Amino acid sequence: MSRISERGFSLLEVMIAFVLFSLFVTAFLTSTGYNVNDSVLSEEQLLLQSLCERKINELYLDPPKFENLSSSGLKETKTFPESAFSGYEYTLEIKKLTIPDFGALLGSKGGASEEASEAYDGNYYNEEGGARNQNNAGIEKLVFEELRKNIEKILWQARVTVTNKETKYSWSLSTYLTNHNEKVQINVGM
Repeated sequence: MSRISERGFSLLEVMIAFVLFSLFVTAFLTSTGYNVNDSVLSEEQLLLQSLCERKINELYLDPPKFENLSSSGLKETKTFPESAFSGYEYTLEIKKLTIPDFGALLGSKGGASEEASEAYDGNYYNEEGGARNQNNAGIEKLVFEELRKNIEKILWQARVTVTNKETKYSWSLSTYLTNHNEKVQINVGM
């Protein structure tokens, strides 16, 4: 009778298999841990975004009394009244929209750069030029100045920032609010 080899794994083979198995398990658990952490962070961001959207929608439905706001605006931090969101606070910032004077920013007089003034002749009605073009440029300047003033009266900037008090994660959303009670000046003063 032939003897069948009943030899098992050597100690070295068992150790190599154990090390490989340990490496795969470690890689799997590490990646799973990162996925769970990312899922928790994503859930937190979705909740923060949802709370911001809720506050923005409340501003649309019940806008503040703009005439009671100072020229510097409003900045207040409050907590949510619901107990489910007691660990969160929101900061509401509302301020007037200001449109910069682009002429001053570019260092030119009359609200336009020299290149733009030379390239634009202001001729809307005829090809003759002269004093009529200067009148058109003056009227254009008055109209744009009144438009800027009206936009600054009507539009307000609003930003809501919701923060988790424990983790300090935060989310911000910004929008523009319209002051429907403000009187708009449509007379250019000619």
